[in-house]
Amino acid sequence: MVFTIHFSKGELMSYLYSVLASIGNVQEFAAAGSGWAGDRMKELGATDFNANQIIMGGELAGMCIVGFEFETIDAAMAGQAGLYQDAQMLEMMRDTQVNVSRRILFRIQSEIGERQGRYGSVLYIAGRPLDDASAASNLELSWKTISEGANGMIGLQAVAAGASPFQGTVVTSTDSLDELMAASAKNFADPEMAKRMGEQGWNVIGRVLMNRLI
Repeated sequence: MVFTIHFSKGELMSYLYSVLASIGNVQEFAAAGSGWAGDRMKELGATDFNANQIIMGGELAGMCIVGFEFETIDAAMAGQAGLYQDAQMLEMMRDTQVNVSRRILFRIQSEIGERQGRYGSVLYIAGRPLDDASAASNLELSWKTISEGANGMIGLQAVAAGASPFQGTVVTSTDSLDELMAASAKNFADPEMAKRMGEQGWNVIGRVLMNRLI
């Protein structure tokens, strides 16, 4: 499935309920998520559902990031409750040995390009939270170079992440991590991007690389 979402600025965006979990049987989980389980989450109010497995990411290697998109926070809370009241979903989670380590609510603050690709990258951003206009402008600037190695980017602002060192993330979809890394190096070498990072008070504190499961 391909989602094409064009650059937008200053608009109210949706929310992403993100789960970090270990999954014993990744293949069975992905098969269920691509079929009936994904449909069930949409019945529970999710407008999108995806899953990725971290391959390169320090102590996070092997963990999976599962994301459920909802239109509102209330809808995300209701979807979470409905998930854990669904006997078939709970059975699937037990059978595939899902063990949740972290649950975060993000707001999709800016987005450009398409949500497709064999691989994904997540940059963890620390510093002062950005207003929507600044976040969208930064993503648009980055896209001028990142688009050379990526299909799409999403800027996420943490809404409820506990005592976390990061205030947001940037998720990028690609079909070639080599091309993405080359484009990323070019992006961070851009004097205008370096200037904005200094003026706006944010910096990158980590990255993970992932395989797309769903």
